[in-house]
Amino acid sequence: MVSPTRTVSADPGLLSHEELLANYDGRRRRTLEELITKEKLNRLNSPKAHVSQWLKRVRKRVRWFIDHARIKISYGDFMMAVTIFVLFGDDVRILCFPPSADGVLAFFVSLSFILFVLEMILYCWAKSDFSNGIFRIKGYAFSFFFWLDLLAVLSMVPDVDWLASALGLQNSLMDSLGTKAGKAGKIGAKSSRVIRMARLVRLVKLYKVTSQRSREKQQLEDLKQLVESGHFSHDEIQEYLEKSSAQKQSKVGAELSDIITRRVIIAVLLMLCIVPLLTYSSPVDDELEATLFLHETNIHAGANCDYLERSVDQFRSLMGQLVEGVGFDGDPFLVSLQVYPPRCESINFVDETLPELRNASLRTISTDPVSQDGLDYSVSATFNLTSYMERESLSSVYLMIFVLFMLVLLSTQFTGDAQRLVLAPIENMMEIVNMVAADPLEDFDFKSLPRTGDYETHVVQLAIEKITALLRIGFGVAGAEIISSNMAVEGGGNASLNPMIPGRRVYALFGFCDILSFDLCTEKLEDEIMTFVNSVARIVHDEVTRWGGTCNKNLGNAFLMVWRIGDEAALADYRGVTRRASERSTGSNGSDGHDYHNHHVPRKVIKRGSIDLRRIPGLDILSDKALVGFLKVIVEINRDLQLLAYRNDPRLCGDNDDGFFLRMGFGLHAGWAIEGAVGSLQKVDATYLSPHVNMAARMEAATRQFGVAILITRSFFKLLSESAQNHCRKVDVVTVKGSNVPMPIYTYDTFQNQVFPQLRAPKYSNLALEDILSRQAENYDASVWTSDPDLTQLRCLATNQFKKTFEKGLNDYLGGRWEFAREQLEKADKMMASNDIGGDGPSRAILKYMSENDWVCPPSWQGHRPLTSK
Repeated sequence: MVSPTRTVSADPGLLSHEELLANYDGRRRRTLEELITKEKLNRLNSPKAHVSQWLKRVRKRVRWFIDHARIKISYGDFMMAVTIFVLFGDDVRILCFPPSADGVLAFFVSLSFILFVLEMILYCWAKSDFSNGIFRIKGYAFSFFFWLDLLAVLSMVPDVDWLASALGLQNSLMDSLGTKAGKAGKIGAKSSRVIRMARLVRLVKLYKVTSQRSREKQQLEDLKQLVESGHFSHDEIQEYLEKSSAQKQSKVGAELSDIITRRVIIAVLLMLCIVPLLTYSSPVDDELEATLFLHETNIHAGANCDYLERSVDQFRSLMGQLVEGVGFDGDPFLVSLQVYPPRCESINFVDETLPELRNASLRTISTDPVSQDGLDYSVSATFNLTSYMERESLSSVYLMIFVLFMLVLLSTQFTGDAQRLVLAPIENMMEIVNMVAADPLEDFDFKSLPRTGDYETHVVQLAIEKITALLRIGFGVAGAEIISSNMAVEGGGNASLNPMIPGRRVYALFGFCDILSFDLCTEKLEDEIMTFVNSVARIVHDEVTRWGGTCNKNLGNAFLMVWRIGDEAALADYRGVTRRASERSTGSNGSDGHDYHNHHVPRKVIKRGSIDLRRIPGLDILSDKALVGFLKVIVEINRDLQLLAYRNDPRLCGDNDDGFFLRMGFGLHAGWAIEGAVGSLQKVDATYLSPHVNMAARMEAATRQFGVAILITRSFFKLLSESAQNHCRKVDVVTVKGSNVPMPIYTYDTFQNQVFPQLRAPKYSNLALEDILSRQAENYDASVWTSDPDLTQLRCLATNQFKKTFEKGLNDYLGGRWEFAREQLEKADKMMASNDIGGDGPSRAILKYMSENDWVCPPSWQGHRPLTSK
């Protein structure tokens, strides 16, 4: 059998699917040449090939170094070498060079001193900002490292012979103070070396620079290999390098690193300077030398007791002087002396305090016996070191206290810096997350949390604040549980994202509003439609939020608004026996005397355990505020200057000489809904699903049929206060699709074709207009219906005479007396001739329905009709 073959083209378009996707890394496909290169590299990945390639590279680099290498040294490398010389040069001079080389090394010390001084001057000039004045210098000048460098430079002054001689620092102290001055000079030299070690900081800095260069070089090598292997192009590599070069160390990292460096430098210098001062070392072992000298005297004295006694007295006197010289008085230093062989009186003695001394504080020096003339000569002396031990113990206490102080100080400083720059911001971020998780709907004032300066942690904190605010805005009240469950961090939290939480039943007031003639606006305004819609949305959201509601859905031309009452568990105390249909607690009859729940409604509609919203305290205020919120929207869309400008927009006016009038429809209903997430992990919307939400939408859609701006259901109407109910009027009794239960519907009369005055804050008020309006909404009471200028101006055409006329016509219509109803409704329509539509919308809707039935009440009339709109 002959194996099938295929000619491989260099054109990538003719490659097989497997070849095009070979080693595809998610960024781009490989060409055939790159695939071939990869095969070659794979063949070179064997161990022998690696060794061979490594040797070739080494040989190539050695050959290049011999032929082309040039020794280059940077300023940083040069100053590193000078710093190392200053640190170790003097010690190396003594250890490795003869005295004849001191002059040459002294010249290099002077040169180093001049270089350091010149370096400080250049740093002050080039790395300091004097623009804010001499007392507000920024940068190197008068900074911590400036004083550290100055201290190190000054420590070199005694080592620079010509400068020390000019300042009179050489030999003057030695000549005037003798041996003590010599000791002080040693201490000063030692201290100067310690201070000079501050230059070690430069080595640390230069090491960081060298390490950074090494990393960059290694990064370039890795990127070069990626280019050769075909993973990236040269342009992509160049773009990556430009981004990398633009990146700088974070501010918080730089600040923390700088602070830690300062703390460590100060701690090391303090330890080097103070620890030797607190470390006590006993004087030179003079007692040992004196005992050995007495031993020699004992041998040579022989039988001459006078000579031996004088020597012993001198020995005892010297021991006393040693004690007095170090400042110990009272305690005997020499407590026992035995001279062998015993031959003279009053030479050997034992002090009476010897038994009272600690064994650890006694030092016995015994010489090796020397035989002469048949006698063994030796000396044994016991010394009391209690005073030295006390001085050493006291120094040890001081040293331990100092070490503990440094440990506590450094620990406190490092912890405080970490707390201020890192931990406190993280704790603030966790506090923000916990606050939002506990109450996602609360508009928290995060400004009260402590700030961390102009650092990246502050930027991250601000980002978290904005993210939480965006979550609250994006999910709204319906998504509070989603935010809370996914942001909870107490108890370890949950790493997985789960927005698809189960829904729960809640009770709320639902409002639906819609922009009329939206298709015309979309067609004519084109890309400006977003500005138009957002202008309307701004007013709707502001007014509804001000009056206690929240926006749940933005649907372009429509908005779903919610005044949340509570979930079913929170309202369990308000359960009762109520009918499914909306009815008053006093009975099933409407205020007009009609029975809207007569015999044709089956008794099984009674549902036990439902929430009776009328029993909830304060719900009448919330319901009033919901109605006021929508009425304020109606006023504001006819007052806002940005929206009023569209009235004369030729794109919207067309052939209408009267101009374009923005109108919206509003529907309000009360009931339950399932609150939760709808969608998938790809896209989630937090919303409410319920027939009661649909009822609010039906009311809004019916506003077009009834020619009014707002319609409210009886369920909502019953929750209003008496004052609010008195200013609403019932316009019809209808049944909606899917229900045979008759439902009265109401409206609040609005006359929009009038000028609403612009609002402004009082002249001498300290509050902004928005704050004043918010306070008015917070302090709502029923007197608003008669005192608020906007509400009274809206219903200016709805006189008492008109209401009585319409009510009489509506009752005749519901009661089947259509001939009388026609007369009253036509009269009511004429009374509203000045209205937006040139008459009364509800009267015209009922008249139209009666005309469709030839003005004759059907025999099956039961006082309600089906709602023909959605």
